[in-house]
Amino acid sequence: MGTDIDTLTLDMLRFASLLRIMELAKLAQNYEDLAVKLRADSSTKAVDEAREWVFGSFGQGSGSLSDRYVYKNGSVDDVLNAEYEELLQKLTDFANGS
Repeated sequence: MGTDIDTLTLDMLRFASLLRIMELAKLAQNYEDLAVKLRADSSTKAVDEAREWVFGSFGQGSGSLSDRYVYKNGSVDDVLNAEYEELLQKLTDFANGS
């Protein structure tokens, strides 16, 4: 079964909006750009390159995306943070080829 590009790119765009709330505007823009690129070219090569980029975007160790939370008004926003964690898991699955 191939990658559902529509679902993937919508997830990337929503993830980008959460990254903006987390004040990670440059990374958010990169996710938005990648989503647009994949909508235009969903070839196997483009999807494989996207997997590599997404994997690399997570970072490692302290400060990685898995170590971050969505804050709003000075405290963790439980609803947005749960959505962030769900999208991060979906993108992790994508990056790992699942």
